[in-house]
Amino acid sequence: MSANQSPTAGTGASLTSAPDAAHHSEITPMNNTPLTWEGDRAPFAKAFIAAQKATEAVKKAATNPAFKTKYADLSEVVEATVPALNANGIGVIQVPGYDGELVSVTTVFVHESGASVTGVLRMRPSKTDPQGVGSAITYARRYALLAMTGAAPEDDDGNAASQHRAPPPPPADPVTTLANRADGLVGALNAAATADDLEKVWGKGAKLCADLDLKDPDKLAVITALYEARRDELTTNPFTKAA
Repeated sequence: MSANQSPTAGTGASLTSAPDAAHHSEITPMNNTPLTWEGDRAPFAKAFIAAQKATEAVKKAATNPAFKTKYADLSEVVEATVPALNANGIGVIQVPGYDGELVSVTTVFVHESGASVTGVLRMRPSKTDPQGVGSAITYARRYALLAMTGAAPEDDDGNAASQHRAPPPPPADPVTTLANRADGLVGALNAAATADDLEKVWGKGAKLCADLDLKDPDKLAVITALYEARRDELTTNPFTKAA
């Protein structure tokens, strides 16, 4: 199949776990027709199986700073898959395309006997500027190679899939959190040594007082009375007045 022919095979899947998926791509489901084959399958199949056996683990070495996660970039996917294919007489051709709406990457595995298998992955870039289209093409190339070779990136910790993961901690009780914040404000008001210190503490507690006004007005009344009492105490004491 030449690069100018219209590919008949399609691949569609949800790839939201990828660290850059949210930035530039949306997988578009295609029809469920099989891969396009040309030539004698027997020599191709023998070489492909040998290549799969020799394929190295795809390492996650690139870092996504936004999510603080690691992922396998295009160079790492190519390094883990293409040499094994080449060593067994299979070359890889990836042809990008863009019709103004969808990015496509047609991936061809061609055997030295002339046999080949072709698949296409299409996706919608989140941005249609050159950078957005280029990023979607790179993303599609990575996942097309992973899908067509049967490779997969290793877990971040090497054995994450087989290890027990502790359940996430329960969310904080908002009532307890509000009470803790209120206790902290009471302590800070009592600890203020000067009238200036007291006003700074009271100003920082404005958001808490607003929350208490909605959820615990009785507690707010107690704290307000404490503030007023401390203010009177500090402003009438010549040693604690503001300078």
